[in-house]
Amino acid sequence: MPYIDDHGVKLWYRVTGAGEPLVLSGGFGLLHNQFDPVLEILAKEFQVIDWNYRGAGESDRAWVGGYTLDRWVDDLEIILKNLDVQQAHLWGTSTGAPLSIRYAARFQSRVKSLLVYPSFKAGVAARAMFKCFQDITEIFGYEALARFTSWIGCAEQNVFSQTGNELALFEAEAFKRNFSIESLAKTLEVFSHIDLTSDLEKITVPTLVLLGASGKLGGNTGPMKETLRTFQHHCPHSAVVQIPDGGGTYCMLEKPHETAHEVTRFINGLPRT
Repeated sequence: MPYIDDHGVKLWYRVTGAGEPLVLSGGFGLLHNQFDPVLEILAKEFQVIDWNYRGAGESDRAWVGGYTLDRWVDDLEIILKNLDVQQAHLWGTSTGAPLSIRYAARFQSRVKSLLVYPSFKAGVAARAMFKCFQDITEIFGYEALARFTSWIGCAEQNVFSQTGNELALFEAEAFKRNFSIESLAKTLEVFSHIDLTSDLEKITVPTLVLLGASGKLGGNTGPMKETLRTFQHHCPHSAVVQIPDGGGTYCMLEKPHETAHEVTRFINGLPRT
């Protein structure tokens, strides 16, 4: 597996396909696996870059320097510099969205476009949910957390269905590979206290808010409609696309072809320089 060494810390990355660079940042437990169903589709059009920040996934777990959003954003910058990527499109979903937003705000000249789920500010409900994630995992293990997160993430028609069961099994295996129960609390602590409102106001690149319409995290819910309004208030040039019958953060898992099509259409529709 390819790694980049940063002062003794190994950072994992993977490059698939050729074309304009497209960096994928998935949720805390799924990481790069969240994009497994769309990887080969996107690699026909783009140079797809998967990566893991320190403390998770295939990157080194033994990190004693403390977990912060900016430390993880720095990890992405280290990887892109070592790959000699001058500019890239960023696609982040779930907790990968804040990483992408912060990178786009800090390294504006390095970003061609931004595609994100609208995770930019953690309120009381988000903090309670992350605490619930931690408690479930510590008491019952990876499988129980996967059952819970898949119930939250998938589209309404897949709740309690065979598809929902398959998603939970997929998540459980990814969770076992991608994070340790011991480090979960430190990871979730970072995402429990984000407020990237000022970051959104710095972003000038073309921006697409991409999410599934269905499920508890989908665009059709009342809270998400308000979140989308707030996002566009602070980033007024952003557009919104919702994937019908796809879960909010699971659209690429449940509707891979439809989701990849929207990603490709957005990027290929940008002005060429």
